Amino acid sequence: MRPSHYLSLATATSSVLANAQSTSSLISTAAQIALSLKSTYPNPSVALLPHPFWWWESGSSIDALLNYGIATGDKTYEALAANTLLNQATGTNDFMTADATGNDDQAWWALAALTAAEQNVPVAPGAVTFLALAQNVFDEQKARYDGATCGGGLKWKINVGNGLDGWHYKSTITNGLFFQLAARLAKLTGDEETLAWAEKAYDWVVGVQLIDGEFNVYDGVEDTENCEVVNNPQWSYNTGVFILGTAAMAEQTGDSKWTDRTKGLIEAAQRNFVRDGALFETRCEGSGTCNLDQVSFKGTLARWMGAAADILPEVRDSVANVMNENAALVQGSWNVDAGVMGHFSSLEIMDAAIRARGEALVAAEGFLGPKGAVQNVGAAGSKRSIAGRLWW
Repeated sequence: MRPSHYLSLATATSSVLANAQSTSSLISTAAQIALSLKSTYPNPSVALLPHPFWWWESGSSIDALLNYGIATGDKTYEALAANTLLNQATGTNDFMTADATGNDDQAWWALAALTAAEQNVPVAPGAVTFLALAQNVFDEQKARYDGATCGGGLKWKINVGNGLDGWHYKSTITNGLFFQLAARLAKLTGDEETLAWAEKAYDWVVGVQLIDGEFNVYDGVEDTENCEVVNNPQWSYNTGVFILGTAAMAEQTGDSKWTDRTKGLIEAAQRNFVRDGALFETRCEGSGTCNLDQVSFKGTLARWMGAAADILPEVRDSVANVMNENAALVQGSWNVDAGVMGHFSSLEIMDAAIRARGEALVAAEGFLGPKGAVQNVGAAGSKRSIAGRLWW
């Protein structure tokens, strides 16, 4: 598997860096990338990635298109995202499809639905609301929260299976997605019980040392080992998922501990997942061994850093420092042949760079029209493993 298409350009010229500082340039590039990502869907009316990409990555790519709309004001892809979310909603309105073998699989789709709810994406008359879809998944995962072992936490797998295929693994991404879902739901609904669940979920992750004192974030623990042995690979999305969750908690509670946590996690992301200025999946990218899961991780890190900067001014400058340079690298290297994950990660980076500027600044520069309408954006108008785990 080839390394990221833009990493070799870490020595981008000053002229490219200067170009990346133009908001209009960022938006124009993002529009081109979004159109290219959309063109990778085999069915143009449903935003499902082609084989062999996983179903959860399709849910994440929908979130990417929705976040493009948040960053730029261009709502071109809202209808496609809405149609796909409803297309994948089951009869019980919870995304419990045949592909939802893990709590994490289901949660990625719930977060995409929550993004749609936060942005008031229109729903067809009589259709289930996006908030209800997210809420239903959260309620189901609350019921699966496992206090019988390790004092809590969600298992990676939803069903026991043969007991050897991840049922006993309490993965960080599963619990991080649950935490972020709770934090953002609480922010949107004002529900105190949901807020308490977010606090509980974060405290459990820290309690089993999946987040250490320097905000390094590790991969997971086994309940057969009483969650006492930390599986210590670090992956960028595990850090990213907590960055947005803690930022959402900081925004709604005003408690400085959540701001401090967000800052610490961003510093850890910069320390562990940036090389020569570029986002870098440290464990696999240099060797070109990133698998179909891992190729998407740094894109979601970018998304969640950008979203955190959007809602928490205290971290905006630190995020902008990373994302402006990465946006310059993307602008200097991206092309329409970059491939599915090249488009995905590049789009997330461009959107994060725009969001780190703050909506007021972007609007003041004249690139967002009434109700967020973007101006002059150009073209847009099997067996599996947890990352870092052995294949079972």
